Parts: sequence; C-alpha cells; structure tokens
Amino acid sequence: MSAVELDRVPLGALTVDLCAHCHALWFDAMESLQLSPAGTLILFRAIHEAGSAPVAQTLARLQCPRCETPLDLTQDVQRSTRFSYHRCRRGHGRYTPFVQFLREKNFIRPVSPAELARLKSLVRVIQCSSCGAPVDLEHDAACRYCRAPVAILDTEAVARTLRELDQAAAQRAAVSNPGAAAAAVIESARFERAMAAESRHADLALGVDVVGVGLAMLSALVTR
Repeated sequence: MSAVELDRVPLGALTVDLCAHCHALWFDAMESLQLSPAGTLILFRAIHEAGSAPVAQTLARLQCPRCETPLDLTQDVQRSTRFSYHRCRRGHGRYTPFVQFLREKNFIRPVSPAELARLKSLVRVIQCSSCGAPVDLEHDAACRYCRAPVAILDTEAVARTLRELDQAAAQRAAVSNPGAAAAAVIESARFERAMAAESRHADLALGVDVVGVGLAMLSALVTR
C-alpha cells in the first residue's frame, strides 16, 4: 500500500493507506469520518489515478495489518446509502474497496430510467462498478453476478463537497461555478464524447466503466 496524506476535521492531518493493486483503502479507526472536504477530494483524485491499474481478486480471508486477526465483512448506512467494508474486530481499522468508499461519501448512485435510456444510446455493455463484470444494458439494469445496480457518478454530491470546500476556505475553489462544473460530467457533450471514445477502445466483452469515465471527467475539472 502507498500512504496518502489528507486533511482532518477540525484540524490536522491523517494518513490513509491506498492499494492500487486491490483498488482498496485502509482507514485506521474513525479516519473515514474525520476526512475534511479537502481531504475527501484529494482521496477522490488518488482513487481516479489508481483506477487504471488491473484489479486483483479480493482474498476470501482478509487479515488486519495491525493485529493479523480476520476482518469481518460489515454492512453500514451513511444517510440513506448502503455500503460495506471489512473491519478489524479489535477496532484497529477497516479495509474499504474504492467503490464502497465512493458509496459511503454519496459520490455514486443507481441510474434513473432516463439516464439508463441515455446510456443505452451511447454504449451497449458497461462494467459493474462493484465487481467489474460486464452488464448488457439491452437486457439488464443490474449486474448478474453481484446484483449491484448500474451506477454512475453523482455529480450533485460532488458539487456539494466542492461547495463545502469553497465555504470552508481550506483550499481555493477549483472552478468558478462548482455546481455547473460537476453537472457537466454527465450532462455535457464532453461526457458523451468521452463515452464514445471509451467504447471504441474498450474490450467489447467487458464494456465501459461508467463510474471511471465520470471520475476522469471530474478530475480534469477539479484541481488543488
């Protein structure tokens, strides 16, 4: 794992371990809840940068890196969003896949019927944001393997985080109108062009990673 230095609420810094090979994060106890808006966006960009690496298969039995006891799969709810992670039963921390962290922060959500119809007009097959399996949009609105619904980047949620960052003045605003910039990820013609480009270069059997396209588009708009 590599260390990522982040801002903490109310003040200070914390270090989160990121594994690009496993597409996962290790948070020591309570660290995920202590992330500032600025720290969340820094980690958001780190996830995007690591997202191009091949994903290793998750081991059936994960161990705590501190005490080496088995980690317990845990289901949780943040606001109204369900997500999961593997926690140390002795309270040392938790192992969280990228997609589950994005769910926890309400950065991704299931698509609406209108958005699903639009996706179908752009691509036929996409990747499941949870397990990476192909999803044929002509026949399915959820993954046949893990049953996760088709998900996209929630631009409004990212815009809220940008506004919090701007209001707190922790860092300068990345764009003059963060709400419009975030909405552009899905709603602008640039997203459609990005989807078309991805569909030309993607493995047709695997499909396009819709969440990954959204991450790439937003990361281009958001700077430190």
